[in-house]
Amino acid sequence: MKREIGFLLDMDGVVCHNMPAHEEAWTSFFRGRGIEIELNDFRTNTMGMPTREVLRYYFKREVPQEEADAAALVKETLYRKLYLPRRSPAAGLMPFLKGARAGGYRVGLGTGSKDDNVTFILDGLELRPWFDAVVDGGMVTKGKPDPETFLILADALKVAPKNCVVFEDSLLGEEAARRAGMAVVAITTSHRADEFKHAALKASDFTTLSPAITAALARP
Repeated sequence: MKREIGFLLDMDGVVCHNMPAHEEAWTSFFRGRGIEIELNDFRTNTMGMPTREVLRYYFKREVPQEEADAAALVKETLYRKLYLPRRSPAAGLMPFLKGARAGGYRVGLGTGSKDDNVTFILDGLELRPWFDAVVDGGMVTKGKPDPETFLILADALKVAPKNCVVFEDSLLGEEAARRAGMAVVAITTSHRADEFKHAALKASDFTTLSPAITAALARP
């Protein structure tokens, strides 16, 4: 009997190469508040976190939800303005998704972004029909590196965690997948390949990946 295999894709930096726009928006947001962020520190310690956690990291204090929501509106509005002219799917993504559908694999999106940014990408690029389930940052209580996002997504896909392969560009996302007991494919848009310590496979985009090869990474 064929076992169900799930492909769990992060969104930012995986489905599309939009992290430079996110970083530019965060840099502008914090600079306006007298804080200069160092991008390597941002990528290592906050990339993939919910907005409230990012604010807590840089403000070095607790951030009320109301303040976090107001900050998110400012930052995300700027991000979408910056990325809109260059919005496009990652190289090789569409052939990969079509191959996954043809091969009978289950495909889900697991992101720390909220539903407005998910709509901006999935619907703006007409990608939503290719995903069997979506879990965004507003649907979890603990963001990455906690495994909650991927465990909820696996359950929605009706696939056992050990039969899932996660596609991640962030180190926090890689750790979330590891904690969930899932294999990882590192997409090296945000970090060098040697920075990923648990990835079974590393690629710059989807052009060198095939559903059959990545499905074989799922734990026996």
